[in-house]
Amino acid sequence: MKTYSKAIGAAIGGGLAGTGVSIAALPEGSPWYAYVLMALVTTAVPALITYFAPQNAK
Repeated sequence: MKTYSKAIGAAIGGGLAGTGVSIAALPEGSPWYAYVLMALVTTAVPALITYFAPQNAK
């Protein structure tokens, strides 16, 4: 269960940070799907990396 909560936390943090950056970085007049793609990438990539990362040593 710990890996799911880590992945969800990374997805939320990455999504919030990525959304703020993408809104500032995408040029004016970008199509709507550019924002959706940017949000998907900034949410999915941190979640996948965190999910597949090895656990910390205890």
